Amino acid sequence: MSPSFTHRHAVDDRWVFWGFLGLLLWAPLPLASNRIWAIGILVVWVLLLFAGLCFAWRGRMAQVWSRLAMFRWPLFFLASFALLTQFQSLPLPAEAVEWLSPEAERIRAGASVLTGPSVHTVSIDEFQSSVYTALSVSFLLSFIIAVVLLRTEQRIDTLATVLVVSGLVQAILAVLLFSMGAQYQLFFTAINHVRALGSFVNPNHLAGYLELTLSVGIGLMLSRLGNTSSTKLHGWRDWAVASLKFLISPKMRLRLMLVIMVIALVLSRSRMGNTAFFAAMLIVGVMAISLSRRATPATVTLIASLVVVDIFIIGSWIGIEQVVHRVQETAVMASDKRTEQTVEARIEPARYSVDLIKSFPMLGSGGGSFYNVFSRYRPPQADTFYDHTHNDYVEIASDTGLIGAALLGGFVLVSLGRMVWVLRVRHSAFARGMAFGGLMASVALIIHSFVDFNLQIPANALTMTVILALGWCSAALPGSPSQSRNALQKSSGQ
Repeated sequence: MSPSFTHRHAVDDRWVFWGFLGLLLWAPLPLASNRIWAIGILVVWVLLLFAGLCFAWRGRMAQVWSRLAMFRWPLFFLASFALLTQFQSLPLPAEAVEWLSPEAERIRAGASVLTGPSVHTVSIDEFQSSVYTALSVSFLLSFIIAVVLLRTEQRIDTLATVLVVSGLVQAILAVLLFSMGAQYQLFFTAINHVRALGSFVNPNHLAGYLELTLSVGIGLMLSRLGNTSSTKLHGWRDWAVASLKFLISPKMRLRLMLVIMVIALVLSRSRMGNTAFFAAMLIVGVMAISLSRRATPATVTLIASLVVVDIFIIGSWIGIEQVVHRVQETAVMASDKRTEQTVEARIEPARYSVDLIKSFPMLGSGGGSFYNVFSRYRPPQADTFYDHTHNDYVEIASDTGLIGAALLGGFVLVSLGRMVWVLRVRHSAFARGMAFGGLMASVALIIHSFVDFNLQIPANALTMTVILALGWCSAALPGSPSQSRNALQKSSGQ
């Protein structure tokens, strides 16, 4: 960390920090902010926070630029992606659009025969692309706000705790409404809680949100292992006292919160959501143990207990066998005549979208334009309406082209590399715990995104962006003097 940006020299921006925490709590509540009015609230909220941050640091912007320079690579990829989405909606000469995206100009020319002359843009749907751009800029600004605010362990711990609390609120809401079999209409949307939904419309997106917040919670537990007392216990009274202290300790409260969230995750009956979460926990757990030469027995025991308790005990109690049954009943081909949606049906829109990507290879058809453009590439036998591809990778490539997909992929890859570096190099239990949580959240969503579109849901995309920022800020925390110098040298050479 730059010496000029230490807590002692920093300005008082606590009110911006609390506003940022409020945004993270609010985002999943109004149907995951996946309505145009909710997107408007989210965008305005972020803009106000960014303006507040600039006001708080007025006169000290050199320190802010010094701080942001430490995160230049993720900022480069995010800023480039936001600029790309803005470029898609810019009015351009017809010749320029024809050169950049011949298919977009062909569609535009065909439409102008019926509607008259129109503005020439790379995007097929300017309105949806403008909304997409507003969200992209909001995520970029949220990342900037996070890396400026999260400069101490205390703030990182507080933000991670708020994310876990938000996941807990969703879990409790989901379990209660599911147990009542609630049915109602909210914001012109019919909602039926036959599976755990929380304040989401789609149970798979609740599962995606819980994957993220559960991962952060597990990272918090690991970060607090370093605070465990090593006092020797003598006799049954010492053991009894120690056990009672543990039962009322913050660590036990955190563990109970995670248990409730796992219950909601299983009750969502999301096949890939549950698979992604437990697979990510195993993959990152093994990775963390193998990368670290300092893995303590407590770390190994905690990771093992999470797997055993969450899968075999909690899962058996509240019915993980129903999730397994859904997986078993999921046929590969439609001819199997099963009741569950087949793998073939789930990947149909992604497969059909390959031709769409070929038609708009470099710049895409425009952010958020999939549901409009897809009708041109859907074969006659596909009579189902698709507003998304059920595959984040394909939808990002179709909307923003291979360039956009590469930019977002670069953002994720450099973030993963940074968190792996923390697990391999850093001694701090706190930094390692946060890196574990960020890495686990990333792996879970990477797996889940193959058959779903969590990154198209504003609340989930915002949460994922902030979690990656949290991982970067944890890596930038100062350790011992020698370790801090090595970290800065590696950062400058990265």
